[in-house]
Amino acid sequence: MSSRLSVSLRIAIVQLNPQIGQVSSNISRAWSLINRIKESSNGKSPDLVVFPEFALTGYNFHSRDHILPYATAPDVGQSFKMAQEVSRLFNCYTVIGYPERFENGTKPLLYNSAAVTSPTGELVFNYRKSFLYYTDDDWGCKENPKGFQTFPLHLKQRATDKNGNLQDITLKTSIGICMDLSPYKFTAPFHDYEFATYNVDQGTELIICPMAWLHSSSVTKDEGKLSQKKLQAIRDATEAQGLPIQGSQGQYQFDFDNSKKTVRTSRDVSSSYCDLEQPDMSNVNYWILRFLPFLALRQRESWLWRLEQTRRSYMGATSTKPWKFEGQNAIVVFANRCGIEDASTVFAGSSGVIKFNGSRSDRECEIDSTNKSVELLGNLGKGLEGVLMRDVEFKVAR
Repeated sequence: MSSRLSVSLRIAIVQLNPQIGQVSSNISRAWSLINRIKESSNGKSPDLVVFPEFALTGYNFHSRDHILPYATAPDVGQSFKMAQEVSRLFNCYTVIGYPERFENGTKPLLYNSAAVTSPTGELVFNYRKSFLYYTDDDWGCKENPKGFQTFPLHLKQRATDKNGNLQDITLKTSIGICMDLSPYKFTAPFHDYEFATYNVDQGTELIICPMAWLHSSSVTKDEGKLSQKKLQAIRDATEAQGLPIQGSQGQYQFDFDNSKKTVRTSRDVSSSYCDLEQPDMSNVNYWILRFLPFLALRQRESWLWRLEQTRRSYMGATSTKPWKFEGQNAIVVFANRCGIEDASTVFAGSSGVIKFNGSRSDRECEIDSTNKSVELLGNLGKGLEGVLMRDVEFKVAR
């Protein structure tokens, strides 16, 4: 018979606006933020620090030759060194996104990866992005041959039993890098919810998402005639706010106040790039939507579903239970980058922490932040570099 343990974690997210070719400057600003965490920890360091996708290198690479000087093996290079030093500083786990170079004969393979370092600074896991965005294709990125993965995260004295005794805990953890949350190549059925379904079926308890997610004002390859209009809108938005064309750098936002939660809303915000200190709720709501199998939904009671041989659940339902996740908890960490690259690619920032509480409520028709089975524990703004730190508590069965 399983018992319930209460887990307490302190999680810090570092939101950055890294530019290609400015690695030293990107690292310097990252350390400014890390030092602020150290100054504000009140004697309690984070258990987990998460950086965005391609956190120190910039993101918008256009060819294999363009990215090769920045690509490294998992346990060398400046990204690994940063993660290693942060882990040793705080005695914590660190997750950082970086371009991986894997030697394979005469032509190295390239991956969009995230390295995990232990409290002693050792590489304990390396995840390669499974679902690729077209920007990844531009430089010859390969898909993760293993697909989605889970790995154990061992934490000392972070769980409490019913008698109040502290215990070590090993959390089933997964990483999803940006496009992993979306339908495969944007062609798979939207309702497959591949990443979320995988994690519900695996019983994942901690989900970490390094991202370079775009703001809706960004110019993408399919804009066509709209591209010039959107480019001008980006120039106008940055000029109106007195910003350079790469957006804000060094204008920091710090949120260490556990009482400051994100306001629930189902409304989309303006598509213009403004109010940079506020989260982009249209994207936050979309991220929640992509975790629909974790949400309480009254509609599931009336669904008809058929299990496939390769999948045990469908949109969170099984052949014997309308909501497989009911009664469970999971924490999701979104570490998104912010800023602008190439005067055309605008990122959405809005890094945050959410908790799926596995409980039913009186608002089970909503598939956004107003659904009471999701708790918004805090988000940074869409356009400012900074740090969000939260103490999270959740239950696990053991």
